[in-house]
Amino acid sequence: MLFTTNIEQNYKTLLSNLSSGKSTISETLIDLTETHLMEMLLPSFRYTGKELLVGEGDGILPGDVTGQLVLNRELGEKLLDEARRRNTKIDLIYSTPYGDLEDFRLIQSIRGFFTNQKGRTTFCPVQASCEGIPSIVGVNCTYIEEQDQMTYKYFFKDGSYIEIEQPIRKVYFSIYGNTIEILEGQFLSMSGRHGRIYKGELLVEEPLIAKVYKLLTQCYLEAIEMVGPLKAHTCIVETNTFQQNKQWLIDSIQSEEFQLFQELVHHAQDVTDLEVFATAHTTKGMVQTLLYASHISIDDDNRVVIKVREDKYALGLLGDERMWNDPEAIDLMRLIFLGPDVVGKHFNKFKNQYVEIFSNLLYQTFKVGVGKIAVIRLLCMPFKMIFTEKFDVKRFSQKFDLDEKAVRNRVNVLTNETETYHGCRGVRVTVQREDICELWCEGLLKAAKRANDEGIKTQIQILLSMVTFPQEVEMFIEVFERKIREMIGTKCDWIRGISVMIETSGAFHLIEDILDLKGKNYLLNGALFGGNDFTAACLNMNRTDSANSIIPSYVQLGIMNRSPFQTINTQIVGKAIVTSLRRIRNLRRINNRDYLIGLGGEIAGDWESVQWLTRHAAPLGLNYVSTPPERILFSLFASAQASLVEF
Repeated sequence: MLFTTNIEQNYKTLLSNLSSGKSTISETLIDLTETHLMEMLLPSFRYTGKELLVGEGDGILPGDVTGQLVLNRELGEKLLDEARRRNTKIDLIYSTPYGDLEDFRLIQSIRGFFTNQKGRTTFCPVQASCEGIPSIVGVNCTYIEEQDQMTYKYFFKDGSYIEIEQPIRKVYFSIYGNTIEILEGQFLSMSGRHGRIYKGELLVEEPLIAKVYKLLTQCYLEAIEMVGPLKAHTCIVETNTFQQNKQWLIDSIQSEEFQLFQELVHHAQDVTDLEVFATAHTTKGMVQTLLYASHISIDDDNRVVIKVREDKYALGLLGDERMWNDPEAIDLMRLIFLGPDVVGKHFNKFKNQYVEIFSNLLYQTFKVGVGKIAVIRLLCMPFKMIFTEKFDVKRFSQKFDLDEKAVRNRVNVLTNETETYHGCRGVRVTVQREDICELWCEGLLKAAKRANDEGIKTQIQILLSMVTFPQEVEMFIEVFERKIREMIGTKCDWIRGISVMIETSGAFHLIEDILDLKGKNYLLNGALFGGNDFTAACLNMNRTDSANSIIPSYVQLGIMNRSPFQTINTQIVGKAIVTSLRRIRNLRRINNRDYLIGLGGEIAGDWESVQWLTRHAAPLGLNYVSTPPERILFSLFASAQASLVEF
């Protein structure tokens, strides 16, 4: 079909024209823009013209939020723990120039995140955006901490507050020749869409569609706690959240606006040439994904009816490193990586604990259903993010009664890398530590078996990261098939196969050799392009440093239109993807395998990138992109639109 896009209409006019028959559902889908979706799906400020702008940067996940500024991770965790103790919540905006694994717990519960670092794919911005947290990078600010103490008030959502004496921490924003000081604890408002930070609290308006999905997600999670995952959809109306919002939810779900929006979503799912899967690692993430692929209505008894379209959603990427956010669990992971020589006689006990925690974390994601596939990535966490510069070797050694010198020496070996993301992770770990590979396989198999035994259909596709040589993959297959024989005894029909990430130059050059591998029972039958690392490999750019040293100048000179870590660089990266797909298609003709090919990373949630991939990569065999739940509908509509329009 060939349509023209009318970007001047607001989304209510588009839906009204659809309702009245002035436009068809395909025409409405074509006219829909990213701006329309933001208006429907994201909270936005109600501006008065009196706002005090203090900071600007590069917004990498849209959404308008307000909260109290926190500049210290331990303080943020203390406030969250206190909020849970009081059975309430607290709105926090977190900012730090750097970050590591221990920031996970705080990031999952904050309202917004910003940093003065320009790299959009550095650690904390990636984690915040993956959690659906509005984020801004490259903010014009500096961080100051003083020795003097000061008492601050922090306010909870129930109206109560707590006073904390703490060091004076502050941020200095430099804007339009002025310097503005903001103390930790003061309220800020930030717009991830526009990359702007304001002093004080701004009124936030939440669109109807966004609020319906948010409340239903909370209802679903409460229902799981009440009756378990299999029956949760049947007792939504019995949850506290539903009862507290009952009439509003009934009216909103039945509203023409919400029902028409669902029609658009389902039509997009039906016409797209490039499917959109979820990058998720929590129960909440999969509930959000499930609801987007459901028809939601109210029956005659005022009950919520959720009819899931099982074939229209999937778990496209679960990065196991993002599940580890509890301090005790992180320490357990550290013990495993330190190894038996350092940990000593209690290592087997810690191994068993690791498998138990890992398998349970995976199950928490699987338990509401993962749709048509669950792609689970292997051990992608860099050592330097596990053993950070702040890692207290002495405290850790005393806690677990270990030899401090042995621990320190082992940590120095593990973290002696200058390139964080191209270091020892993924299969590079399993090649050197077969015991860790066995533990990972055992945890995955236990979780998947548990889900399938409970009637939760879970089709697993294993994803190996940092693959460079075929031998790395062969070694994994040998260990994996051995663990299946030990644990299951026979071939598992809920294991679809094994994929590799195409993110190194070695994987690109040896793609046929790698994807033609097979074990006794399982094949290499999939691949996923790592948006960030494959871009870095193709352009030979450090994904962090280049944001400061190369990309701004190249954009200014017109060599690049935008950051290649934001929107796909079609000249080189896009060409490499297309070339890879052609080679995989030729291999498919030879070995007659059904390859599942996807793409992840930040560009999988970018409107322009998804449209380019739909037109140029999907016809050659790219099956899906995987993006966090908050970006699924954006990528879905972008892909569907590109599938309908002739250019």
